[in-house]
Amino acid sequence: MAVPAQNRRHPLYLIELMQRLGIDPGEGVIARLSLSYATAVHRCDACPAKQECRDWLDSAPQSVTFAPHFCPNNDILFELQVDRPSLSRAPSGRVPEKAAEPHAHVADLERLEVEIDEVLLCQSIDDAVSAELKRRRSQLRDEIACLRQQAAAKTRSI
Repeated sequence: MAVPAQNRRHPLYLIELMQRLGIDPGEGVIARLSLSYATAVHRCDACPAKQECRDWLDSAPQSVTFAPHFCPNNDILFELQVDRPSLSRAPSGRVPEKAAEPHAHVADLERLEVEIDEVLLCQSIDDAVSAELKRRRSQLRDEIACLRQQAAAKTRSI
């Protein structure tokens, strides 16, 4: 007996996309991020562009900087890239073990910042998109500064 169309589950490509963006899908269990992850899953489930997404994943490289333009989770995925829990401060004020070498993450964030600058310079975008990109670039700069301070503090304590 065939499953009624309304009860068929559509495939979710969110996990595969997150992995390509360098986001750990397992971090969704962290309390401050769980709502973001749940929202992303629901958006992906309701997304009408599943075939376009599958085609994009099939042709995209294994590592990407941004989600595709049609993805309804662009905002959440960007925030998760910038706000990686494994690189934030531990409650004690100490830098967690995973953050001992934040240089690779800083380089990733700097690449994101450069790409945002290129989009702002090279493409004609409306004011709302431009304002959002500038806000995100500011967040990236703050995160980069924080990671550099953590690295400097770690160097001083050695």
